[in-house]
Amino acid sequence: MFNLFLQLAEKIKFIAFALMYQHESYVYLDEAVANALYSDLKNKNLRNIGLERLGEIIDTMVIDNYGSLNILLKQENDFSLMRIEDGFSTIFFNLKGQLQEEVESLVEHQGLYFKEID
Repeated sequence: MFNLFLQLAEKIKFIAFALMYQHESYVYLDEAVANALYSDLKNKNLRNIGLERLGEIIDTMVIDNYGSLNILLKQENDFSLMRIEDGFSTIFFNLKGQLQEEVESLVEHQGLYFKEID
C-alpha cells in the first residue's frame, strides 16, 4: 500500500510543479497542518522554498495522509485552486478554459483521471 501512496505522491507533485512552473502561483499550508508540523511555514507563501522541500511536504500530505496544501494559480484577473488533501484527494476549483485543458492533459499524462463535479 505504501508504494501506491508513493506513486500517487510522485504523480501529484509532477502536476503541481508543472502548473506552478507555467503559472503565477501562491502556495500555502492549511493552518492545522502548519501548526502541527511546519510552524516556521505558517502563513507563508511556499512558492520559493525549493522543489525538494515542497515535494517533501506534498509527500506528507499524500503518504502520511495528513493535512492539506493549497496552490492558488493566477490566470489573468482570476484564481483557480489546486488543493492537495490527505490521502487520495486532490481537488481543483474554478478551472476554466485553457487552464482546465492543461490540468486535464497533465492528469491524463500521469495515468490518473479527472472527474468534474457540479
